[in-house]
Amino acid sequence: MKARLSHYHVAATRERDWLQAFPNTRMPDVIRVRFRPVPSGLLRMGSRNRDPRFLYSDFSKENHDPRETTLFLEKELKEGMNKILYFRKSEFNCASPFLSREDANAMPFSSADLPRILQRFSFPPVSSESEEVGITLKWCESLEAQEKCLTSLEAMIDYATHSAQDHNITMLRTNVNKASVLQAYTAIKVQRVPSKPSSTACHNMPYPYAVYYCHYIGEGRIYEVSLKAEDGSIVEAIATCHGDTKDWAPPPTWFQALPVGQKADQHNYACHFLPDNHIIWASV
Repeated sequence: MKARLSHYHVAATRERDWLQAFPNTRMPDVIRVRFRPVPSGLLRMGSRNRDPRFLYSDFSKENHDPRETTLFLEKELKEGMNKILYFRKSEFNCASPFLSREDANAMPFSSADLPRILQRFSFPPVSSESEEVGITLKWCESLEAQEKCLTSLEAMIDYATHSAQDHNITMLRTNVNKASVLQAYTAIKVQRVPSKPSSTACHNMPYPYAVYYCHYIGEGRIYEVSLKAEDGSIVEAIATCHGDTKDWAPPPTWFQALPVGQKADQHNYACHFLPDNHIIWASV
């Protein structure tokens, strides 16, 4: 009972903090559902024997199908565009929970502390989870000045609202109605989202609690795209487009499938769709 009351107190505090930051924006269910205690030990499930907290995305090099479209040019992004795509449907009820800022700041979060982290979350040193944790830590330690790995919702809010003008936020994410397979999708609606350079993209990283790699979009462009699949299902997808990709370094999960050094400029932006566990904080 004490643990339950503590959980409800944390959730209520997060709701209050959210309303203070974004009084006109409802907290998305995909965030609210991740307010719960960290499960102890491993939670393995599925044929691939992976921990479901990690919200794995099958966009790694090993899982990438060569038929799949991962990067395309902005001039292609219009009604009638046809691409071979795969949209994984994440199970957010099992996803890594958000820690409070206080708890997250008290946790070791560095490659040097990897053995302690693995022990804290009961990950065997030789496992796919321990490998992913190590890769995430190395990636977070390699970031440029304005890029950050954020370990709490409070830190994400601070990052997305770094100036007083950034509290008019629209939160965007890809919505997948049902589990699907690699198949052809046709764009039936394409709408650009007006946004400021301070808009933020946050990419969920594999970790036993919620960690997001966040960066400002800058001069990038955001689109809401309705896609109809061969099987008749609809995906309401978010696409982001970038004017310069020559310096992209592939992060450890789905970005690995994006070709490095694509020819993109202010007239020929390179675009990709976001998985459903990534978030855009569009400052409008």
